[in-house]
Amino acid sequence: MIINPTLNMKITLKHGPKFGTLIAQRGRIRSMNQFKKIPRVLATILALMLLLSSFQATIPAQADFDPVVVLFDASHSPQFDAADADLGLKLMFDMVNISTRYIIHVHEDGLLDEEILNDVDILIIAGSDSSSPFSNEEYVGIAEMLANGSSLFLLGDPTLSEDSTYWGEGPMEDTGDNIALNTLLDGINMTGPRFSINETETDTWSDTMFDYDHSINGSTPWVVQLDSTTWDTTHPIFRNINEILTMTSTLKPINLASGIGNSYENSFAQYRMDGNSWANYSAPNMTIEEISLNPLSYSALNGTFPSWLSAFEYGSGRVTIAGSTIMFTGRPIDLLNTELQWFYVADNAKLFMNILDWLSADFVTAPSAIDSMLIISAVILVIGVAFYLLKKLR
Repeated sequence: MIINPTLNMKITLKHGPKFGTLIAQRGRIRSMNQFKKIPRVLATILALMLLLSSFQATIPAQADFDPVVVLFDASHSPQFDAADADLGLKLMFDMVNISTRYIIHVHEDGLLDEEILNDVDILIIAGSDSSSPFSNEEYVGIAEMLANGSSLFLLGDPTLSEDSTYWGEGPMEDTGDNIALNTLLDGINMTGPRFSINETETDTWSDTMFDYDHSINGSTPWVVQLDSTTWDTTHPIFRNINEILTMTSTLKPINLASGIGNSYENSFAQYRMDGNSWANYSAPNMTIEEISLNPLSYSALNGTFPSWLSAFEYGSGRVTIAGSTIMFTGRPIDLLNTELQWFYVADNAKLFMNILDWLSADFVTAPSAIDSMLIISAVILVIGVAFYLLKKLR
């Protein structure tokens, strides 16, 4: 049998001549294959969307927010000047301002009333003198500020005696007159911690914390070196704090529920016995029986872990009470023949910044890139769905 090589074969399908050729069918198969590629495109778009949504960018909190307003009260005769770098708080306040998160204003004249405190986020009152008491209008203004969610930072100081290197400076002899701050706490009806003050007929001076084993110089046991065993390491105020050097007064009650900064087992606290000296700080190991015979010898027994830093929430606001202003100043530490300044030693300055951060924790939230990425991803998704529908309709 001879096969004709020129024989043409034509396959006719049941759908008719228009769609029945093999060439037409191949075209339909190619179109179907293109539609099969659509899910791959969508999968790629979705993967890209999820990838972009996972990225975050670090953006300074101040980029879109006003700074936290901090007001320092200089109208009640504070012990340390806000504008003095060598003896006052200027170094610390300059550091706060440089951070750009905060702006510090100094209130020098007039009452701390509701009008002045209306736009204040954090009020700092440090070492106010009892000769310049707060008024009822100021009590109302401060209480209203706290009720509105702002914060209060109170700083006292330990008392001094003639053994201190600061004693020769007349103005420094009044250091530790924390009765003004206790009166303020009473005036705003804030129950809780107070500065430990031995109130006798003649004295209203605060306690001073001592520790022979942890002082940087045995002859000055009131300049104490503290480590992380003495504070609540879980509290944000002590984040990345390793060492603190302080000269501080204590807070009461001794077992303070809000106390986050304490002392060692061998620490003890005393008041000023008279106008010049502390009460027998050379014998810190009195027993309960011995103190019962001489109850004014100690305000805190050895082994009671006196607190010097308290932090707590108060309604919608926050409060921090510290027993030392001097540890944040530019003044040389209380040692003979030294040029070391409190501001520069240990982690003192960082502690101050951490306190401000905690007091203003809810005031500023750093913007995140996640919102922008979600918007971009949503746009990509919409475009992908539109592309799919357009192809499907064709």
